[in-house]
Amino acid sequence: MAERVEVIVVGGGQSGLVAGYYLKRAGIPFLILDEEDRVGQAWRKRWNSLELFTIAEYCALPGLRFPGGKNRFPSKDEMADYVEAYAREFDLPIRLGTKVTSLEPAHGGYRLETTAGTFEAEQVIVATGAYRLPKVPPIAAGLSDEVYQTHTGTYREPSQVPGRTVVVVGAANSGAQIAPELAATHRVLLSQGSPLPHFGRRFLGKGLHWWGDKFGLIAKPLQGERDRLHKKTILVGPSLKKLSKRHGFELVGRTIGAEGRTMRFEDGSEVETDAVVWATGFRYDYSWMHAPVLDQGGAPIQERGVTDAPGLYILGMQCQHSYGSALIWWVKDDAAYLVERIRERRHRTAGVPSRKG
Repeated sequence: MAERVEVIVVGGGQSGLVAGYYLKRAGIPFLILDEEDRVGQAWRKRWNSLELFTIAEYCALPGLRFPGGKNRFPSKDEMADYVEAYAREFDLPIRLGTKVTSLEPAHGGYRLETTAGTFEAEQVIVATGAYRLPKVPPIAAGLSDEVYQTHTGTYREPSQVPGRTVVVVGAANSGAQIAPELAATHRVLLSQGSPLPHFGRRFLGKGLHWWGDKFGLIAKPLQGERDRLHKKTILVGPSLKKLSKRHGFELVGRTIGAEGRTMRFEDGSEVETDAVVWATGFRYDYSWMHAPVLDQGGAPIQERGVTDAPGLYILGMQCQHSYGSALIWWVKDDAAYLVERIRERRHRTAGVPSRKG
């Protein structure tokens, strides 16, 4: 027998928790399903020294201040503890250890198969996030078994990386944090593709996101520019040249080939390496959603999170509606909007006029 819940939120990260916050305020029965065994675990599983480039003031979720000074950069464990405290503070109903393996229309709503049984819901918010599966380029298959390979999603600290020479492939924010710490114990080459726009973590004493908020840049709707902006990454912190000089690692061009133990770069150089850290990002995965809402590339077709499938919503995608759609502080805007849509549909199907407020 399926367990019936009026609204199910898939994903217990910050996006799902914020959706739960607004659902609870609206008095709508709901349940959050999450595959991890502890709230905040997705943060705890990142590399040990990870530090957010968002100041603490903008790491807060609605209704609960982030602890400590507002103008500092929290660690990933502080963020994990905070989201766990958030779920506890608002007594959000979360079913842990429950991975959703499929979603399909059923009985005027949706049936969700999970590792912990079957659920049915009238409406569903999919909040699995923009960074679900590690993305590794096909050339990785050309490397010898003698070469240790890891991705930023599984990298923890320099001691786990064997050998002397390491190539970090990808020079966005993850690669730019990992290369310097590896350089203390290894010979490191940081492979950079196209140059990225670069901003310091602070300007005139304030964090980058503070300025983006005050000038309304992060919350501004993207409209027709969404597809282009979705691919745009900003490097936050010291420039790669400064980092290279300060920590003693080498900057090389885009990685164009890998064979045996040899990595080849677009600038014509090559190196025999002992290990590779793939800082090549993550990709979304909605293949488990068996509803007519995905485009040919497997991405949800949506308008500010509302799909054409009645009662099915998406939350937390990168540039879903604004720059802030996948950012901790700003996800509340999309979450509040979707919960209002859920409330309106709930009243319509019950034959009760919707009430704003």
